[in-house]
Amino acid sequence: MKQVLYRIIPVAFIILAAACTTPKKSVEVQNAEDAFKRRDFKAAFSLYMVEAEKGDPEAQFRVGYMFTNGQGVEKNELLAFQWMSKAGGQGHAIAQYNVGKMFQAGVGTNRDLAQAAGWYEKAAGQDVVEAMLALGLMKYKGLGVAPDKAGAADLFERASVAGNARAQTILGYMLFKGDGVPKNYPKAQIFFKMAAKQKSGFAQQYLGVLYANGLGVTQSKNEALYWYFEAGKSYAAVGDKKKAKSMANEINRIDKDHQYYSELMGIIGK
Repeated sequence: MKQVLYRIIPVAFIILAAACTTPKKSVEVQNAEDAFKRRDFKAAFSLYMVEAEKGDPEAQFRVGYMFTNGQGVEKNELLAFQWMSKAGGQGHAIAQYNVGKMFQAGVGTNRDLAQAAGWYEKAAGQDVVEAMLALGLMKYKGLGVAPDKAGAADLFERASVAGNARAQTILGYMLFKGDGVPKNYPKAQIFFKMAAKQKSGFAQQYLGVLYANGLGVTQSKNEALYWYFEAGKSYAAVGDKKKAKSMANEINRIDKDHQYYSELMGIIGK
């Protein structure tokens, strides 16, 4: 379970992030964006490229993105990395995050975890939530940087406050286990509940554990049953029948005649 929770995120390139500020767009870049929205990718690429060559960081980012995905131009990871790096070097927050992902995975450049961590740190400093999570995972594992679980927890907390469910789940688990931070069941419960609202089966499961055992909360059979049931539904929704059945077994262990057991087994069987 822990291995899955702390796995490094697969490479993913993004255009927008909820908590970042992109540079102000010029009229020319806005025209390119309008063409992109119309799915006229060739026109959009040509317009972005004109502005990218003039040094516009937003246009450079978009050119890098389109080279990454082969939109309006033949896919070229080397050129994607070059243009994304130019944008990131001018302070474009999402480009900085993407350069970090490219260094981490060796896409368009040699794999370099120290460089990846450095770019994530730049992006995290501009409130890119995905970068906070990625850098936190690297610090937790000591990949490209010295192991620093306390520093990882700080990053996970920043990402959690910004609404990232995975960061909320990881931080809740660290607090639950006392892993790199002092064990704190009441605080773990807070972060697990944040993630549970976003259907994190892992967080819902551990809320069941907390309530079943009275850890940081008032012991409650009903609350434990509810959260095990919710966890089972969340696991079933993502196709993890094994974990869903384990939640049904927990329900059955607490109360053999409870309707949650039959309901959950019915969901799993669909």
